[in-house]
Amino acid sequence: MRLKITLTLLAILLGLLTYIFYIDNRTDIDDYPDQRSSVLGSLAVGIDYLSIQNNATGQNITLQFEDNRWMLKEPYLWPANEFAVQRILTELRFLERISSFETNVVSNSGVSLADYGLKPSRLALMIGRGERKSTLHIGKPTEIGNNLYLLSTDQSHVHVVNRSLLDAISVDLDNLRSSRLFDIAVFEAMSWNIQVREDDRNLRAWFARNGDNWVFETPIRARADSEAVNVLLNRCLSLEADSIVASNPSDLSPYGLQNPLYRIAIEADQSREVLEIGEIIAEESQFRYAKRESRPAVFQLRIDFLDLLANAQTKLRERRIFELDVTAATTATIERRDQEPLTLQKLEDGTWELVVRNQEQGLQTLAGDTESISEMLKWLDELKAVPDTGFVNDAPSAPDLESYGLEVPEYSITITSNKAFDEDKPLEELKTEVLHIGDRTPDSRQESFIKIADKDFVYSVYNDIFSNITNNPLRYKDRNIISLPETTRISHLTIERLSDETLLVDEAIEPDAETPTIAAQLAAQVSQLRIDSFRNNGFTRTVRIAGRRQPWAYRLTATLDSNDTANAISQKIEILISETTGGPLLYGGIVETDQSFRFGIDFIDTFSQVAFNRVQREAPEKPFSSKPLPEKSTPNPEGLAPATSEQLEAPTQ
Repeated sequence: MRLKITLTLLAILLGLLTYIFYIDNRTDIDDYPDQRSSVLGSLAVGIDYLSIQNNATGQNITLQFEDNRWMLKEPYLWPANEFAVQRILTELRFLERISSFETNVVSNSGVSLADYGLKPSRLALMIGRGERKSTLHIGKPTEIGNNLYLLSTDQSHVHVVNRSLLDAISVDLDNLRSSRLFDIAVFEAMSWNIQVREDDRNLRAWFARNGDNWVFETPIRARADSEAVNVLLNRCLSLEADSIVASNPSDLSPYGLQNPLYRIAIEADQSREVLEIGEIIAEESQFRYAKRESRPAVFQLRIDFLDLLANAQTKLRERRIFELDVTAATTATIERRDQEPLTLQKLEDGTWELVVRNQEQGLQTLAGDTESISEMLKWLDELKAVPDTGFVNDAPSAPDLESYGLEVPEYSITITSNKAFDEDKPLEELKTEVLHIGDRTPDSRQESFIKIADKDFVYSVYNDIFSNITNNPLRYKDRNIISLPETTRISHLTIERLSDETLLVDEAIEPDAETPTIAAQLAAQVSQLRIDSFRNNGFTRTVRIAGRRQPWAYRLTATLDSNDTANAISQKIEILISETTGGPLLYGGIVETDQSFRFGIDFIDTFSQVAFNRVQREAPEKPFSSKPLPEKSTPNPEGLAPATSEQLEAPTQ
């Protein structure tokens, strides 16, 4: 009996010695740095295969490196999360033993591999490179320290390693797969198409890249709104898969994927990726069933822009009418039905010239107003079709054009430019586009039909085109109607009220005065007079104000003196001026030049001060002024003397 007790005690002692010398010495590892060495060595280099078998749950995960990327092979086919895989590879590459002991020592000590969670193991990690495969069995954590037991690939040693490897391979499957659906970047896409067959529709829109821009190839060849196309393409490429519904379903009909309702196919130089979208998962939900064409797995997809996909033919079409950069035009010709055309041409110095055709006087050239012409060209450059409904007819017949009023258009505007829209470099040669403007649309009298002459497409645009375009040369004529040379000045200024022949102003203008009078300021404006706009029909004896014909109210006379002794002149400028209306409207006329016009606001303000002795009112004080408020008076119904400040401040008895 005593012999049995003795043998038992010896066995326990042997086990304790084994624990102390082979296992527990890890607490003094810093004193023996040579014991820290790589567990896998060369096996951790060039790994292209990983398989994680969870014996507790029965789940197997297999990853393989192919075509320069890691792919999930099991439990379903899917691109892997590169960051998660690289974390596992890094852990394997730098996996170090903290301590280790031989497996035969374990068996001789009476302790089994099962005591370390290694037979069976909790997790088995198979690594491979080419045809060579090796398996690491991972056991339970150690009782002391943040470590775990690991069985070597040849099963000859039990290693104690840091548990960070366990954390890396225990990642959730949804985090181990990539959430992205497309690998193509926006700048790599060369073409893409959208197919829709929901709600009894069968639509297809195919876009192709043309340099930096996009064009429609299907259903018609037309310009696309490149910015809008890039935005939608980027939204498609940013889509992410939610949860996996079925890894490899035998029947796709329950998901609406046997014949997908939506299909997005994107092509790059070396790849083509297709997303198929099926039925909605639940009513009023933004989630739908979807799958990649090349993979069997069905997943949930959140997408909130299906309406934009279904209406891509109009939503993504270029609404801009001109293909040329109209603001860079060198020539513009405006012709109205049954009237002589008006041509605006840009000179070498950047100024504009008007070419007016007149049956009586023939061709005439007039100086153009750069500001008003640039404003008109800018408006034409930004001319766009009405949103959504503005694409009227892409293949009109001759009867169609006649019904739109485009067979013999109301206006024809010819633009010649050396630059295309959205192009930095000028064109090698000048190009011309002709815009035809037809009738108002029957659906909305606020819209009109238009088209480019050599294109098939008919658009509708808002009717403000008629208020911005005219063939009247007065609209574009130079508005600087008086420009005295530097050698000529106004020496005297008078303003006469015509109704009673009263002189309101009669003043000699002193040159170089330190403080110019208001009359001198008005004289300076007259010497370089720029008007707001011309009035039709030239000079008339009366002027229409507020719907009524009235005679001119004032005559402004400016006497001119010239300092050029060789060409000394002394003459007068007479301008007839209307009555003021109280608003920013004041009209003028010059008999000698047969002109009638509307003054600008600067002239109106100065003339009002001179003729009516008006002075500019002080600007209102800013809010929260520090100036004290006036003292409020106290009501005194009985006629008593008002109380003094001392009485108001006296305490009540």
